[in-house]
Amino acid sequence: MAEKQNLILIVCDTFRRDYLSCYGSPWVKTPHLDRLAAESVLFEGAFACSFPTLPCRAELATGKFVFPYLTWGPLPAGEVTLAECLSRSRYHTALISDNLPATRRNYGYDRGFQSRLHLRGQWYDEWADASIPVQLPVPENKLDQHDRVRQYLRNVSSRKREEEYFGPRVMLTAAEWLERFGHEGPFFLHVECFDPHEPWDPPDSYVDLARIGEHRIIYPNLGKSSYYSAEELAAIRELYAGEVRMVDRWIGHLLERIDALGLRDNTTIAFMSDHGVFLGEHGLLGKASKRREDVDGWPPYPEVSHIPLMIRQPGITPRREGAFVHPGDLMPTFLELAGVAPPPGVTASSLAPMLRGPVEQWRDVSITGWSYRGWRSWHPTYVRSNEWSMIWWRTGIPPRLHHLPSDPGETRDVYKEHPEAARWLHARLVEFLKQQTCPPKSYWSRRFFFSWSPPRSTGEPSPAQ
Repeated sequence: MAEKQNLILIVCDTFRRDYLSCYGSPWVKTPHLDRLAAESVLFEGAFACSFPTLPCRAELATGKFVFPYLTWGPLPAGEVTLAECLSRSRYHTALISDNLPATRRNYGYDRGFQSRLHLRGQWYDEWADASIPVQLPVPENKLDQHDRVRQYLRNVSSRKREEEYFGPRVMLTAAEWLERFGHEGPFFLHVECFDPHEPWDPPDSYVDLARIGEHRIIYPNLGKSSYYSAEELAAIRELYAGEVRMVDRWIGHLLERIDALGLRDNTTIAFMSDHGVFLGEHGLLGKASKRREDVDGWPPYPEVSHIPLMIRQPGITPRREGAFVHPGDLMPTFLELAGVAPPPGVTASSLAPMLRGPVEQWRDVSITGWSYRGWRSWHPTYVRSNEWSMIWWRTGIPPRLHHLPSDPGETRDVYKEHPEAARWLHARLVEFLKQQTCPPKSYWSRRFFFSWSPPRSTGEPSPAQ
């Protein structure tokens, strides 16, 4: 019987693909992830589907595209997870995480993991005593979520070495786990690193201090980027880039330990992010807020929806793959690599055939959606083909359409000029929703186009010449 393959999944929260040099960043250097990318199938067309953090984790765990029927909150008891499937198949399953929302008690995102190592103190975790005095790095009006920032500063007040930062702690803990258990039968190790999610507080060695100056805005006000000056925005971007550089360095440490332990030849490694963050694009900072002035509902443009994904599998030929893929595809992929049948209801597609070589038939669009449930009154969905992208809010509101070859920054709405393209994308969205396991009531009203008329074409339209 062939030896079962070990599986490692590294997920970094809020990691923008365009801040990776292997995805074309001209100024942020990420040599360790570049090396992994050079040995992997690197997916150019990876997009978030269920957005943001917790819906993405539910999608990763279940292999279902859950945004039509799940929102921010616990994973329903009836959902079967990747870790449960692998545990039943004699895999040693382990979760190492400092991601506070994804490790909340009774939320169920650690279901099925035999080992759970939750690192305390990240973000607003009430870990350090509230009496510890702290000083904000900039005036209070320059920061969002002041109480949470203060709790974070209390949590890290005794930090003295780089190894005590959260990204390094996560990767060091993962390396230690592998040293202890890496040779005791097949394993599935899920590494959850909250960095480079805000607060953006990297060691000084990873940033250009001159670019930051006095603007150490570690948690900017979420909303309109016009609140900050050009110098302040440059400092915010540099702090974020410093977080990226730090995470890259310590992922490199984990990769080095994998090689040193002799695990390279029987271990598949996937690296991905759940989403990105706006850093001034489209006039926005962050990825969401509850402020009333944000009337567009934070459309998931590529800055937040176009994500990095690379998979290194022993024996594959490294290449770049342009097909549209989603995080949920990793669940059936890992099950296929482990020789385990997926549970009923999985609607994502295994990427295992794509690791072996190009696949002719795949998705013709990607879809990224805010949950259709929850506190938000606007639930924008981003639908993208190779030529067009559309922001769809709901029936009765005109969509926003962009022609990608002529407008790669997606700044010009051409819906009035090309309504047939928007109808085609909407038809793809409705078809996608009908394929999911969610009840029709979760998307029923969205099956109608703005003009209440059917699509005019069955093929993807082209702009008028």
